[in-house]
Amino acid sequence: MTEELSPSRFEVELEFVQSLAHPFYVNFLAQNQYFEKPEFLQYLQYLEYWRQQPYRDYLVYPNCLHVLTLLQQKSFRDQIARGDIAKMVMDDMYAQWLEKGRTAEVNSDNDADVKNEGVEM
Repeated sequence: MTEELSPSRFEVELEFVQSLAHPFYVNFLAQNQYFEKPEFLQYLQYLEYWRQQPYRDYLVYPNCLHVLTLLQQKSFRDQIARGDIAKMVMDDMYAQWLEKGRTAEVNSDNDADVKNEGVEM
């Protein structure tokens, strides 16, 4: 018989903080009034340690830290309960992700051009 191991506190908190990168999950939390609970808001404040080394190195979705910052503002917590606002945040994140990809491609092409300029053929 195989005994399943429970996830560690580190794993649970890593998974949760990264889930904040998904605006529709944050929308779900708002609609279910998690942001009305003082203990939940304290938990969000506690999660600020993910900004520090070495914890931030484990984040696959670093934009979760931006959302964590936004969640400190009551106005954002209230607005994200609206589906259209969650979609707008998601669209903005997607556009930024696309732009970073294009910037990386351009920088990569420029690096190749610089390297090729110094080569004698």
